[in-house]
Amino acid sequence: MRPSQRPPFHLSCVYHVALCCLVGLGVLFHPNSAATQSKSVIISVEDDAAPWSRGDGSGYANDVVIAAFKAVGIDVELKVVPYARCKRMAINGEVAACFSTSPSSELSGLIELSSKPLFSVTSGYFYNVNKPPWVKRQERLSPKTVVGTVIGYEYPAAFEKLKQQGIVVVEESPSEDMNLRKLAAGRIDLALLNYNEMKSPGSLIQRAGVTGQVKTTFLAGIMNSYIGFSTRHSQGLWAREQFNKGFAAIMANGTLRRIRTTWLRILK
Repeated sequence: MRPSQRPPFHLSCVYHVALCCLVGLGVLFHPNSAATQSKSVIISVEDDAAPWSRGDGSGYANDVVIAAFKAVGIDVELKVVPYARCKRMAINGEVAACFSTSPSSELSGLIELSSKPLFSVTSGYFYNVNKPPWVKRQERLSPKTVVGTVIGYEYPAAFEKLKQQGIVVVEESPSEDMNLRKLAAGRIDLALLNYNEMKSPGSLIQRAGVTGQVKTTFLAGIMNSYIGFSTRHSQGLWAREQFNKGFAAIMANGTLRRIRTTWLRILK
């Protein structure tokens, strides 16, 4: 070939180069692409839900979340805050996720829950021993019964229905301990609290300092508690996918069982 000759330059080459550039830019700037994801994630967690999540950043649920992400090579930074703020931070996209969260209509389209729950709880009513309820079922509560709940907490659908119907009047407090103390003082008719094998009704009563003054009665329902991922945060849905993979891994390799066994032993 003579020096003056040049190979033919086809338009297909131009198209190919342009397409590669566009694809590269798309991977670079798409908020949910692998290229934008780091190996760390910031998650908010409740500060007053011992033993699942404690104010010092420890807790059963905290250990499960950290272990699940660790199983897929991701470090977690936990921001310990009151639950109402925890949920608001995830809804607004300030953090990738919040836990522990239960299904609620207010979260629709804003929060995507993990595939599996971190744990399950029973929601049960507590009463003042000097003012026992006349009814034995939630559905038979008298109109305008004042029930103490925690700010921002989710509760079973059956209770939410009674609230919408005006059968129960909700009085919110920052914590379950405060609700039990208000109940003992006669300021509310009933208190609705969440518990399971790690957090017994007796331990709740003892922690609030109202032993002998309040007791448990009928139930409101059973709820699953999840980690909820922000649909507005750039890492939210990616983090959900990674957590689901990691959770499946710690279920399969026995880590989840060991965490549960450890906490049950600690709480004895």
